[in-house]
Amino acid sequence: MPDDDAIFNAALRVMEGMGLTEAFGHLSARDSKNPDAIRITPAKGPGLADASECVRFDLSGSRLPGNDNLPAPLETPMHLAIYRARKDVGAICRTHSPYAVDFGAICDSVPCLHGFSLMLGRKIPVHGDIDLIATSAQADSLARTLGGANACLLRGNGALAVGGDISRAVVHAIYLEEACRIVATTGLAAASSAMKNLSDEDCDARRKWHGNEAARAWAYYSAKFSR
Repeated sequence: MPDDDAIFNAALRVMEGMGLTEAFGHLSARDSKNPDAIRITPAKGPGLADASECVRFDLSGSRLPGNDNLPAPLETPMHLAIYRARKDVGAICRTHSPYAVDFGAICDSVPCLHGFSLMLGRKIPVHGDIDLIATSAQADSLARTLGGANACLLRGNGALAVGGDISRAVVHAIYLEEACRIVATTGLAAASSAMKNLSDEDCDARRKWHGNEAARAWAYYSAKFSR
C-alpha cells in the first residue's frame, strides 16, 4: 500500500496533469497520526511541490516545526477553518481550473447534472469574496458557504474540493471542473432547466455507485500521471 508521501505526490501530479492548477493552488491533508494537525504544500505551484516540502500547522493556526525556511500559502487559514468545521474532511484540493474559474466569476451556484458531479451535491455554491481568503474571519465565512458540500467556487479566484482523504478530494476536484464544463457547453439556462427535472430520488439512486466510481477514477488518474 502506498505511504502517505506517495499518495500526496500522486495527487500533486494528477492536479498538474489534469490542468487543475498552474502557478497557484495547493493541497492539504490531515496528519494521519494527529487529526488536529495538517500539512499543506508551500507557496509554490503544486506541480513544483513535493510532499517532503509541506509545512505543518495545528488547527488553531500555530505553525509546527519542519521546513521552517519555506513560506506557507496565504490561504492557509481557509484550509484550517474547513478542517475545524468539518471533521469528515481529510483533505482539501485548492484549484484554478479553467471552467471553475469562469463560473465562479459569473454565477451564484452551478448545478450538478451528471452522475459523477453528483458526488458534489445538487449544486456547487459560490463564495462571494473576491479577495484571497487570508484571515480567520474570511476563512470562517468561506467554511459557512461550503457548508456540508464537497466543493465550492471562489468568486473570480478558482475553487476548492474536499474529501475524506486525498484521493477523494482530488477526484471531486476533477468532477467539479467537469460539472462546470458541462454547464458551459449546454448553457446556464438549459442546465438550470435540466436540474429541475432531476429529482432527489434520481440523485439518491445514482449516488450508490459513487464509492466504487471514485476509487476507480483515482486508480486511473494516479496511474496515468505516475512517474
